[in-house]
Amino acid sequence: MEKKALIVWMVGIFGLVILGCAGERALMKSTPTQIRPLKVTIESVERLNAIAAKPPFQPTDVLVFRVNFKLTNPNQVTAKVEDFYFEAKVEDGTRDMTIIQAASMPNYLIPPNGEILWSSTEPFLYGGVRASYLLRGIGGEEGVQGAFKKTEELWLDLGADKKRFYLDGNVTSSLIEFSDLGRVRTQFNLEFEIPKL
Repeated sequence: MEKKALIVWMVGIFGLVILGCAGERALMKSTPTQIRPLKVTIESVERLNAIAAKPPFQPTDVLVFRVNFKLTNPNQVTAKVEDFYFEAKVEDGTRDMTIIQAASMPNYLIPPNGEILWSSTEPFLYGGVRASYLLRGIGGEEGVQGAFKKTEELWLDLGADKKRFYLDGNVTSSLIEFSDLGRVRTQFNLEFEIPKL
C-alpha cells in the first residue's frame, strides 16, 4: 500500500513539474517583443435623419451622421487605446473639403486578439456650413449669395446621399502589461459612401 501511495505521489509531482514547464513556456511565448498596431476599419456609416423637403433651409437644421468603427488588436496581450481621433470630410469643390464630423475616443482596453466596436454620432448644422463657407470665401465672385447657394447645393446632396466621404485619423496604442515597449501610432485614411436613408 505504501508503495502504491509513493507511486501516485511521484506521478502527481512529475505531472506538476511538466505542467509548470509548459506554463512557463506558454508565458515565454506570449511575451511580445514589439507592439503590433491596431487595425481600424469602418463597419458602417449612417445618416440618421432626413432633411427638409425643400429650401429655404433654416440655420438650425441638422443632419446627424454616425460612424461605426471596429478596432482590432492583433497582439496576444491586452492593448490600450491611448488616443483615437478622426475627421470625416465631404467633397465640396475645395482642396480642404468640409468636415462633417470630428471626434476622439476615450482610453479603452482591447482584449488579446480581440476587437471592439465604437460609434461616434454628431449633428452637422446647416448654419455652421454657411458660416464656414463665408469664412472660407467659397462663394467666389458672387460673395455672400454665392456662399449661400453653395451651402444649399451641398446640403441637398448630403440629404440625398450623393456625396463621397473621406475619413482621416490616427490611433495610438500600447500594451498595458509591457509598457517598456512604448507606444505605436498609426494613421488611417478611408473612403466611404453613406447608404440611402
